[in-house]
Formats: sequence, structure tokens, C-alpha cells
Amino acid sequence: MKKRIAEKKILSMLSTAVDNLEVDVWDKIVNSRKNGLEEIDSSYIESPKQTKMLVPGRIASIAVVCIFMIIGIYAILNISVLIPIKNLNPNMYSGPFLAISEYDNRLFFQNFKDGRKLYSMDLDGNNILKISNESISNFIIYNDDIYCINSDNGKIAVLKTDGTHEKVLENTNANGNIAFFGDWIFYTANDGIYRIKSDGSYKEKISDVFAHTLCVYGENVYFSSSNENQEGLYKAGLDGKNVVRIYDKAVSSFSVYENNIYFSNIYDNYCLYRITTDGSKIEKLKSNGKDILISTGAFDIFNGEIYFINESFENTSYLVKMDLDTANLTKLAEIEATTIKVFEKNIYLYHPSYNGRLYRLSTYGNSLEEILSNKKE
Repeated sequence: MKKRIAEKKILSMLSTAVDNLEVDVWDKIVNSRKNGLEEIDSSYIESPKQTKMLVPGRIASIAVVCIFMIIGIYAILNISVLIPIKNLNPNMYSGPFLAISEYDNRLFFQNFKDGRKLYSMDLDGNNILKISNESISNFIIYNDDIYCINSDNGKIAVLKTDGTHEKVLENTNANGNIAFFGDWIFYTANDGIYRIKSDGSYKEKISDVFAHTLCVYGENVYFSSSNENQEGLYKAGLDGKNVVRIYDKAVSSFSVYENNIYFSNIYDNYCLYRITTDGSKIEKLKSNGKDILISTGAFDIFNGEIYFINESFENTSYLVKMDLDTANLTKLAEIEATTIKVFEKNIYLYHPSYNGRLYRLSTYGNSLEEILSNKKE
């Protein structure tokens, strides 16, 4: 099983390398044959088969990449017995991430065209504003305040949504995950999990677990670790007490929704699973008897529906949504994404090819548009 996971990760990294040769696998997005909603016969859902057309002018370059791919897979798979998957960098579990949020009729985002600095713009794409001159790794918005992590030094900055009144919480060292509850900021660091008052007046460590994923839901903190002797999905009180290991394997990303935790199982071909928040029941979700594969591991839940990428339809990647009560599937658009964020009227989809592409799709599924791209025309 470990070899199979390692191979999938290697292929994913090499696929990104091929993208950098500017073989435009994204032209199919702009010319998508169907923009409207289409109900899906879920009997088509099965393990995806990869078939991609190559641009003739790039065959020689891609051939070189393929040679290195074969050599790389052989070498790494043969040393994978010596290097357990759980000891690898936990960031390898997830595809490239882009922080995105809608607030007060504006879109806030890491601008990959400007060193991942924080920007905002109107939802129609006008009035673009740089919020911060610092590169950030993540951010959240609460009550007109933005809490963002400086990607260079890990310090958390608090500022208004127009970029004014910035205050840096000097005694923070966050590594990418941040959440807000009450008047506490929760974040992960390289030596555990911390919380700090939003004004910076008091800070405390609430867990020694090295977590690569974190969220706050209700009166609890949920987090996952892939560290040796700490591997698993956890639940704890807001003060870090009453810790329960809900699941004894690492989870790359997860979402808590109505007393259930949803995650893409890296140990089972990235199939969608659900476990109760007390850990009493776990199940693999299916639609019409078929497994639900989340191709990139990225998904989001909004208003009782889960949105994810699936490659089972016509050997092509589609954004799909599934009703969590009925397991009915709806195919929305032909696209790939490593970050998916859903809001009331819009779905945002990001993929790192060409150093970044950001798309927006109406939740009604009738218009897919590229709103930001690094591709050289």
C-alpha cells in the first residue's frame, strides 16, 4: 500500500513538471462542451483512466520528462521500504493550496502573480487592491479584521479589510494553519498547536502534536498529524484538554459538517469517507453502490452538498457536487483544481499549472470564467 501511495505522489509531482512545459491541458476548460447542470448516472463512477493528448511540438521535451519519470519512480519506490510514508513531509499529502475568501461583496485572495501577497477585488473583477506588502501562507476574515500568516517568518498580522491599522503579533510562529473562535486565534507551529488572544495579550500552547491540518468547529479543535507516534485525526477542547484520537491514520484534509468529519482517504485510493466526531462510526461513502473518488484530494462542503473533482466521466476531470443526504451526483463543469472554495453564489477553483490559474463558477453551474492567470500569452 505504501508503494502505491508513493507512486501516486511521484506521478503528481511529475505531472506538475509536465505542466511547466506549457502543454496546455487547460484549453479544454475554456471550450467546455457543457456549462449547464447535468444529472449523473453514478454507475459511471469507477477508477479513473488517464488519457491525455500531447501537443506535437512538445513531444521531444515530454519524452525527456518521461525518461526521468521512469528512473525516478524506480529509484524512489525501491527506497520507499527504507523511508516510511508517515515520515515524509506532511505537506506532500495535499496539492498546492490557495487561500480564498469572499467578504462584504469582495474577493480576498493570495495573488500568485505578486509573490502570494494578499489582494482583494470586487466580485466583478474591478477595483483590485493590494492589502499587504508581505507574502502570506494563509488568512481568515472575522468581523472586518483579517488575520494572516507571514510566509517568511510565521508571524500573524491583524489588519482591517482595507489594509489599514496593521498590527503584528510578534510572539507567533505559525506554519500555515489558522482558525478563529471567540476572541482566540488558533494556529499550528513546528512544535505543536497554539492559541493567542486576538489582541496578542496572552498566548498558550494547547498541544504538542505536530499537526498539518487544523479547524475549529463548535467547542472543539480538530487536527490531523502524520508524525511518527502521533499519526491520526484528533479532537480536543478549545483549551487543548480532553484529547481524543478519533482515527488512527493521517488525514490530508478534512471538513467537519453536522457532527461528521469528511475526508479523502489517502490509504484507499482517495475515496471519500465519513466518521462521526466522537469516532464511534466510520464509513466509506458510495453513490448507487460505487465508490466516490476525489481525484485531487481537494473538496469543500456548503449547504449540505460536497464539491470535488472526479476523473471517472469520459476519462476527463469534472467538478462534481453530491448531496450528502441522498448521495445524488451532479456534474458541473469540465475542470481540474487543487483548491475548491464554495460560497453562496460562487465556486472558486485553483490549479498551479502555469504558476497559477484561478477560475470562478456560478453555483448554478452556468458560467465558468478564468479570473486570474499567470500564463504567458
